[in-house]
Amino acid sequence: MLKRRMNLILLDPSEKEGSFSPEDRRYSHLRAVLKAKEGDQFRAGIVNGPLGHLKVLRITREEIKYHFFPEKEPLSPYPLEIVLGAVRPLVARRLLKDLTSLGVRAIHMVSTDLSEKSYLESSLWKKNEYIKNLKEGAEQAETTVLPVLYQYKKLDRCLSGFSLPIQKIVLDPAAEQLLWRQLESEHETRDLINPVALAVGPERGWSERELSLFYEAGFQFRRLGTRVLRTEAAALIAAGIFVVRWFEGE
Repeated sequence: MLKRRMNLILLDPSEKEGSFSPEDRRYSHLRAVLKAKEGDQFRAGIVNGPLGHLKVLRITREEIKYHFFPEKEPLSPYPLEIVLGAVRPLVARRLLKDLTSLGVRAIHMVSTDLSEKSYLESSLWKKNEYIKNLKEGAEQAETTVLPVLYQYKKLDRCLSGFSLPIQKIVLDPAAEQLLWRQLESEHETRDLINPVALAVGPERGWSERELSLFYEAGFQFRRLGTRVLRTEAAALIAAGIFVVRWFEGE
């Protein structure tokens, strides 16, 4: 019988069968939280691969032995790429998890004029700890697809990479047009099927130099409302607006 008490057990491509050791968080969750027994089955998936179920074959103090059975392909991510001004590692961890759960296809993390240069020097990036946060977001959303993550030391290098036809928007509290009003009109004409690059600044915002770079790169300036929001809130609200519009069109 398939157990649904855990969102998803995510496996790397090399883990289609094998065992979890006590040091593995999946071992702890299966044994201590889910009270797994031999023969139990749980929803599982391969990173960027098929969804299916995992069957527990044996449980001991040394290991949980299992086998993965593929069943279907995951849903594709939404055609949304987030350009994110570097934020504190603690905030970045939460954002990476939540943006993955929302289904964005790529995250571009960039050092900015007004963000601390040390942010991109933390172990989160230097030791690839961010992959754990992406996986946690995928598990939460019951998907296997992780967004592609890019890192840049300069904004102009990031912006030059959007060469394919893509709608480009930067959030700016001083912009005249509201983001949701633009989306409302585009939804009526079905123009929202096009991919979107959405830029959200760091806590101290974009500098005037960076705003000029966005303008030169063809980005549209939009605001969320009359209040200035934290990077984390602004990114999730704006991304959520796009996801809802695409979801309505599915």
